[in-house]
Amino acid sequence: SYRAHHIKMKYKKGDIVLVQSAAGKAIPKFHVRLLEKIVVPASKGRFMDWHGYTTWKATPIYQKEVDMLRKQWRISFDKANEDLTFINEEDIIKKIKTN
Repeated sequence: SYRAHHIKMKYKKGDIVLVQSAAGKAIPKFHVRLLEKIVVPASKGRFMDWHGYTTWKATPIYQKEVDMLRKQWRISFDKANEDLTFINEEDIIKKIKTN
């Protein structure tokens, strides 16, 4: 999907970013701290080629958002700054704070 932030941003470990869930736009945006960058290179398959992508291991940072996502959307978060999730770089909306 085309995003307004199509210009490649540089993110680094510790950055706090606002993200949109890959599960759909109906799920409210939430804030995470980026913990570890994972780059998967493009590869050729037997029947099709796979594009490369960048994802981040991250943790949600606000308990209020964690509680809302769990109660209203059944997303299995419990504790801010402890739970882990994976965020595709294309789902990052904007950088809030740099490490």
